[in-house]
Parts: sequence; C-alpha cells; structure tokens
Amino acid sequence: MKTDDFFKASGRIPSWAAAVSIYATIISSVTYLSIPAKAFASDWTYYPMLLTIPLVIPFVVHRYLPYFHRSNCTSAYELLEHRFSPIVRMTASALFCLYMVVRIALVLYLPSLALSRVGGWDLHFSIITVAVITIIYSTVGGLRAVVWGDVIQGGIFFVGASFSVIYLIANTQGGLFGFIDMSMAADKLRLMDWDMTATKATWWVILVGGIASNLISYTSDQTVIQRYISTRDIKASSHSLWINAWLYIISSILFYAIGTGLYTFYSTHHLPPLEIDAVFPYFIVHELPAGISIFLMLALAAATMSTVSSCINSLATAFNVDFVKRLQPDIPDSKLLLSARITSIIGGLFGLTVALMMSTWHITSLLDYFNTSLGLLTSGLGSLFFMAVFMPRINAREAMAGFIVGESVVFLVWLFTPLCFFLYGAIGLGVSIISAYILNLTYSNLSNKRNPLKQTQL
Repeated sequence: MKTDDFFKASGRIPSWAAAVSIYATIISSVTYLSIPAKAFASDWTYYPMLLTIPLVIPFVVHRYLPYFHRSNCTSAYELLEHRFSPIVRMTASALFCLYMVVRIALVLYLPSLALSRVGGWDLHFSIITVAVITIIYSTVGGLRAVVWGDVIQGGIFFVGASFSVIYLIANTQGGLFGFIDMSMAADKLRLMDWDMTATKATWWVILVGGIASNLISYTSDQTVIQRYISTRDIKASSHSLWINAWLYIISSILFYAIGTGLYTFYSTHHLPPLEIDAVFPYFIVHELPAGISIFLMLALAAATMSTVSSCINSLATAFNVDFVKRLQPDIPDSKLLLSARITSIIGGLFGLTVALMMSTWHITSLLDYFNTSLGLLTSGLGSLFFMAVFMPRINAREAMAGFIVGESVVFLVWLFTPLCFFLYGAIGLGVSIISAYILNLTYSNLSNKRNPLKQTQL
C-alpha cells in the first residue's frame, strides 16, 4: 500500500460511497443515542439546524471545492501554508488533531456509558474493546477500508433506526394515532422556539448557529474534506456533498422520531429512573426481541466505529502530511506509511485515554457537550479557510492574529456568559474574520501614511 492509498484512496472512491461515508462519520454514537434522548426529554427544536445544510452546500460547491481540487492536497491544511504560512498550517492542523482526540473520546464514551447503565456491561471494558477493534482495521486498511466500512455500517444503523421507529409507534397505545395525539398533547413535535433570547436554542440561534456550524464542518474538517477530495473530480465531489446532505436531513428525522416514540411508548410502559442518554439503550436491551436487540446493538457499535475510524484516519493524515512530511520532505513513502500507521495507533489510544477519563466526569447531555466542543475547537479553523478563499488581501500575520482573537473570545464567552453553545461557532468565526479585516485595514493605513507616494499611485 502507498501513502496515497492510505490517505486518499488514490482518488478512486465513488461519489455515492463518499457521501455515505461522510454521513456515517457525522452520524456517530452521539447522534444515535443523544438525539433520541434530547427528543425524549424535550422536543424537535434542534432539528431545524440540519435544514441549514442545503443553504451551505452551494457555497461550498461553487467556492471551496474548486480551491481544494486545484491544490491536489492530501491534508486540507496544506492550503493554509500555500495561502499564508507554515505556522498557520501547523497551528490549524494541531488544533484539528486535538479536536479529533476529543471527538474519539466522546464517541467511545457515550455508548459504553449507556450500556453499562442498562446492560450491566463493564464501562471500561466496553470502551477499550470498541477502541481496539477500530484502531486495528483503521490502521491496516487506510481510507479505503474506512470508507467501505462506513458504507456497511451506515446501512446497518439506518435499518436499525427505521425498525426502532416502526416498533415504537406500533407498540404505543393507539398506534400511529396514539403516537400523534400524545406527542401533540405534550408539545413533543415542536420545531421552533420563537423566543428571541440568546441563552437557549431559539429559532434564530438555531439558524445562525446551524449555518456557521455546517460551514465550518464542510470547509475545514479533514474528516469531511478528505472524503469529497477522494473522488475523481469536482462534479463527483459535488454529488457526494448533495447526497450526504439529503441523506443526513432525512435520516435524522428517524432519530428524532425515536425520541418521541420513546416518550409515547413509556407513557404507558414502566421506565426506571435513568439518565436520558441511557433511555434508548434501555429500550433496546429490555423491550425488544433478542434477535432484534442484538441487531440494534450492532447498529450502535457501527455508529461508534464508523466515526472513530474516520477520526483516526484523518488525524493520522493531518499529522503526517502537515508535520512529518512537511519537516522531512524527502522521507521515503514506506516510512511515511509506517509513521501514519503508528500515528493511527497513538491517536486512537489518546482518544481511548480521554474516554476513560470522561468516565469520572459528570456530563448531563453528551449532545450538548459535543456541540460545545465543536464550537470551541473548530470556529477558528473555519475562519482561516474563509479568509484563504474570500479575503485575498489578508496576510499570514493578520490571519493568525484574527484566529487567536476569535478563539480567545469564544472561550471567554463559554466561561463567563450564559449564551447558548450553538452560537460559539458563529462567534468564533465572525470575530476571527472581523479582527483580521480590521488589522488589515490598520496596517494598510499605516503603510499608506508612511508611503504617501504609493498611496497616490494607487
């Protein structure tokens, strides 16, 4: 195997497979368990965030895709060196690697926690087992193994989610009409909170936060970019993004319906006191026939492994392309491949370690925790790519300064304000871009004052 196979599958991934792989990467165990938990405990007010994806995709297709394909890059962060400087590239790549470790940990921790609560499984054993299996096949097979594994796993948990909805509605008192009546009576199908506050998921917070979050994910996340540039050309990449968008929007209805179905089902069935993230696993283990229960447990494992494998491969790609090969440009292909496999193991083990640490923390909602981490760690990355594509006058110094200011502000907002976490991405993105623009204007004005002749010539 060559490194191009390991990192990009030699650009031979079909667009539909890339789309399913992106979908399977995004639909992690956090989605599989936490969205039903959130809908069970509250309503559907988080769902409209997904409807902002079609608003972002045309922007990505027409402005970002040509930029990525022209560069023929392996790591997305290579572009930041071409446009700015090595320091900007390495800073962005290092932050991405940190985010991948946190994401691996979250995705490993949630299903293991839920299963330990309802099935009597040992929490640490569950985390370690899933992590080790995923690390092995991610390390051996590279991106091609990850993508085709995602396709299989994506199919498994889509079928599992569909069956869960049908079973829950069929076994709700009154069937479909009982499901609708009870849901409407409890306001469980509410899509919009029309309040104007910024401290919870109101309609405008979801709109602004959704656009910013999806723009960041589709334009600066190596796990996503690595898939759509592994296709043969821009047209195929565009198809993969649109297929993924509609697949994600439609399938997510299933996960919200599961949560509502759990509410209507347990309105007439006994449910012991549980953390909300454990309600769906409890239903799987205790309410379903044994064969179906095992299949859904496989679906949960698939949701976990597809995301973890993608994160491991993308972390290895970013680290080895942006650091190892950047610092040793003449490194033989065989040694770079070995380094990528070693990095996959180490990155997976770091994620495993953080997941084990999480078992000692008290986290009330993993979905909220995940979205908070996303906003804090990735908003600056999105701003750098935005500046690279749309702001040709911004130089490396201004981009880096804007990035630092934006990340600092969003962390201060997190620490000292009650603003809803869905706004973190928009705040970090906006502050970084505006700060870089102001610095550019300031330096330009100073330069013009020092060189009046140059100003006259302009």
